[in-house]
Amino acid sequence: MKLLTRLFQRLLILLLGAVTVWLIVFVVFRIADRRLPWIIAASVTYGLAAYVILPRVVRMGLKIQQRRSVPSFTSTADGLPGDPINVVLIGTLQQLRSALSKADWSVADPLGLASSWRMVLAFMFNRPYPTAPFSTLYLFGRGQDIGFQKAIDEARADAIMYVSGR
Repeated sequence: MKLLTRLFQRLLILLLGAVTVWLIVFVVFRIADRRLPWIIAASVTYGLAAYVILPRVVRMGLKIQQRRSVPSFTSTADGLPGDPINVVLIGTLQQLRSALSKADWSVADPLGLASSWRMVLAFMFNRPYPTAPFSTLYLFGRGQDIGFQKAIDEARADAIMYVSGR
């Protein structure tokens, strides 16, 4: 029975994806292409698809899957899927701080005016900002209490978020 349920859910999601592609390509783009120059029609179609249609379709797909267990990804403030959850650490915040500090991870700065200005300067002068803040992601409806990151190279960093069990 579980196999049939999963198969039915996957077929519904496949159908949802096919209908979405049809809607974007054969309805939205065709209407826009008839009324606007090609480049503007493509831009309008992209905007509608990326910011209106696809977020709603993703939410519908998640409802079809009826996730009841521990989530496999965080979510954004809009409720869309964020980063994957691939490690769970259990301990107090102090234990986590101590362990990550020993492994050369840094606490990310909180997002604010000062850190935003530091990000702008780092971007403008092509300098690293090893404790740059990152977007709030949600797990079980709560944003992270603290974030840690570690530079991989000059262009990328890896991040860990901590959400307490409060």
